[in-house]
Amino acid sequence: MLTQLIEKEKADTCGDQSRRNYLETHKTRFADILRLCRKQVPDASARVLDIGRSELTAHLLNFYRNVHTLGLDPLIDDGGHRETSEMVTVPHITFDLLNSQSVLSWPDCERFDLIVFSEVIEHLCVAPEFVLAALSSLLTERGILICTTPNAAEIGKRVRLVFGQNPYERLRLYSTNPGHVREYTRQELCSIAESVGLRCLQHSYFNWIQDKSGNKLKMGAMKILRAFPSFRPFQICVLAREL
Repeated sequence: MLTQLIEKEKADTCGDQSRRNYLETHKTRFADILRLCRKQVPDASARVLDIGRSELTAHLLNFYRNVHTLGLDPLIDDGGHRETSEMVTVPHITFDLLNSQSVLSWPDCERFDLIVFSEVIEHLCVAPEFVLAALSSLLTERGILICTTPNAAEIGKRVRLVFGQNPYERLRLYSTNPGHVREYTRQELCSIAESVGLRCLQHSYFNWIQDKSGNKLKMGAMKILRAFPSFRPFQICVLAREL
């Protein structure tokens, strides 16, 4: 019975259709992140590291010539965020972020001018201080770390709580592709970054995924409420090392 449950979840969250759906749903996010990256690091020859190989990597390659990825071994990583484009020529650093609590295991490689850490931190069952410290160690002296993650306090989650519904997903059966283990507020994210020597240069809220439920009243109400930035479902934090 448990094996059947695992296989069904794996098919729903890691299959080709899941990857195509993820790409369609997040293409606006990919475009906005690339624009922000170009603004923060305008040099197309900069060394760039994308955490977790995904279709976002392909978007970064549209401008940057020297893009690397870091994460699980692509041969065993079949998570739903994985890319649909061919990326065999993109250099990959194999490192499980869950091992970040062991400083001796951190990757020993060249530094990067830009690290893109998008929609990953919420999937990790390890203290984020370890992860951000590990990534900070991979930045050049004036390098930029761009972190995007869901907003734990967005209005949709608050409304669901009012009606007695849990706004967060359950822990998944297929641990190789974990869902959202822990989401963060702006205050938490900035405080965690500051505690490991990263300063926040910029923070913004976004509403990348539009409600397509068909309920016009609900869609209209959410559009009005999300005019308030802190009620939006996603956030971007631009970080740099303390000099």
